[in-house]
Amino acid sequence: MIERDEAIPDQREVDMQKHSYSRLMQLLALTMAAISTLMILVLLIMNARMDLIIYVISTIVLLFLLYFLFRTRHTTTGFYGLVYLICLNCLIGNTVIGWRSGIYILFLLIIPIILYNPTIQKTHKMIMGVLFALVFFATMILSFVVAPMLRFTLFQLQIVNSINVIVTFVVLAGVSYLEIRNSNKVAIRLTEVNNKLAYHASRDSLTNLLNRRTMNQYIQMEYVRSKRSGKTFGLIMADVDDFKRVNDTYGHAAGDLVLSELAGLLSATLRKQDSISRWGGEEFLMLLPETDFEGVQTAAEKVRDLIAHSSMPFQGHDIQITLSIGGVVCEREANWDDCIKIADRALYYGKAHGKNLAVFAKGEQYCILGYSDAGFAL
Repeated sequence: MIERDEAIPDQREVDMQKHSYSRLMQLLALTMAAISTLMILVLLIMNARMDLIIYVISTIVLLFLLYFLFRTRHTTTGFYGLVYLICLNCLIGNTVIGWRSGIYILFLLIIPIILYNPTIQKTHKMIMGVLFALVFFATMILSFVVAPMLRFTLFQLQIVNSINVIVTFVVLAGVSYLEIRNSNKVAIRLTEVNNKLAYHASRDSLTNLLNRRTMNQYIQMEYVRSKRSGKTFGLIMADVDDFKRVNDTYGHAAGDLVLSELAGLLSATLRKQDSISRWGGEEFLMLLPETDFEGVQTAAEKVRDLIAHSSMPFQGHDIQITLSIGGVVCEREANWDDCIKIADRALYYGKAHGKNLAVFAKGEQYCILGYSDAGFAL
């Protein structure tokens, strides 16, 4: 059951990462389209050649196409298309206008495109990074070997360079911010999933009470607190009388219902600070922190009396059950594991003396609660 629960959150986290990456790439494509639109205005002011303006316009069209690819979850196609387009534009732009235009700075946008992509493996990312570096160095070499096709003044080149620097900085900052925010969301989601898994791992699947392993941990912690503070704590062991008769008469579905309803009644009866566990089968163990002899006796008899006067409807039948209960106070010098054994022996003492009894144990002496002449007996 838990393994299946773990598989579901993993797939959800992958889907969340893909969705976040898709949003990042949509932002990047739209931003580059905005940059290209601004570049058209700059080229018009500079009286650039019409074929260069047409090339920039075609780039804008391709960027919008990539935007819709990412929006429709064609992430892999959009990824390779965006990397190719950025490399091509940087190579051509650097060759046509020159290194001083700062178009090469747009290469930096490829870094988050590669690093944040959740759909490719780490090895693939490394290969892409090496290819990116080779293209970048090729652009540098071309800037020294090939003279710019268009001649712009130094002032014009500085304007273009400033635009590329500012826009690249803003885009990278925005991408980083969104990635940090998305990472925080994923971290919160993982924490919620882990807490949910930890909760279910500590619970009995039928009754939603603490399971035996977790209850042992709770008792151990209470034992440590008890030794430090000197305050006693109580343990109550309860077992359904003749539970096999319920299963034989009404079926196992009825037995499961009885245990589930019983868990709810026990939880509603005891204090908020008390802990209840399904100890095994139809047996329950209750931990009462900072409780003395009188408190344990009162709680044990209260539980027994409530269950004895309750009924549980099942398919037109009212199922009535009773509990045999053993209670004990674990004092500072006592061993908590021994206290559980003493409570268990008190429970079976009650079963041997008529059932539907709450028996309080003190060492090897037992006191049947609810009787006016109750006293400890060997």
